[in-house]
Amino acid sequence: MKRLTALLLAGWLALCTWAGAEPLYEFGFNIRARMRMDSNRNANLLLYSQFGEYSDAHLALYGENRFSVYFAQKLQNFDRTVDPEEIEQAFVRYEGRGWQAQLGKMWMPFGQGMGERELAKGALLRVGLWKDNALEIAIASNGRDRQGGVFCRFGSRTLGASVAYGNNLGMGQTAFRFIRGEDYQPDLGKGYGLLLGMDVRQVAGITLWQGEVILARRGDLPDADFVMVQASLRLPAGLNPVVRAETNVRAREVRWMVSVQQNVGGGFALYPQVVFRKSDFEQANLELRASF
Repeated sequence: MKRLTALLLAGWLALCTWAGAEPLYEFGFNIRARMRMDSNRNANLLLYSQFGEYSDAHLALYGENRFSVYFAQKLQNFDRTVDPEEIEQAFVRYEGRGWQAQLGKMWMPFGQGMGERELAKGALLRVGLWKDNALEIAIASNGRDRQGGVFCRFGSRTLGASVAYGNNLGMGQTAFRFIRGEDYQPDLGKGYGLLLGMDVRQVAGITLWQGEVILARRGDLPDADFVMVQASLRLPAGLNPVVRAETNVRAREVRWMVSVQQNVGGGFALYPQVVFRKSDFEQANLELRASF
């Protein structure tokens, strides 16, 4: 990964020098810090969300020739992870007229990221179509016994369809993390071969509704039908109650969460959360989120 990062940076600098472009940069942090207490009253301070979102420090470099480079460093990784690299993302991007291309390590296109969230090394092409619709397609490989294949999503921010075909899909801890539970430990070489998904996002008055359905087939894991639904209210004073539920229909597994997002100003928000497995209490979190 260090070689890939150095190659991307060297290539971007060469392009800026060749084009006579003056580079710009942007540095910041995404914080997902939480205090977790489980049913046994064990408390932990973690720097990633229960949905597999990392806290990171990131650097973006922009050139006037439409090339840019993005780096993101994890502030904390999962235990016994299948992705031991400390670099979360490292890719070079070119912005064309109505399209863009990326090369490096990045999040793969699939749904709205409620279920299948896959980090992989490869190439991605995004083409804008009519209105707000776009086609995203990526070819990626993380190496032997790890995730690889073709990922594709077609649609808009409000409605889309996705497909992924390859090897060991959904194997990482960022994929299906909420329904699987934080104690889930994947095995190398064991994942799905085919994922089919539909996603929807709709605003109705002061409510926001999101949902995804993902069918997982053809792998070394049992076939699964994942359903994810989330509803939130937008109330005055930055107060947003949230209810989320996820299920693996075939395994009869259900997890749901009641939360409140409280914006406290300065780009910071607090998320007190209570998580249940079916009707049993599983854990409580006090999460702090910020981007700056």
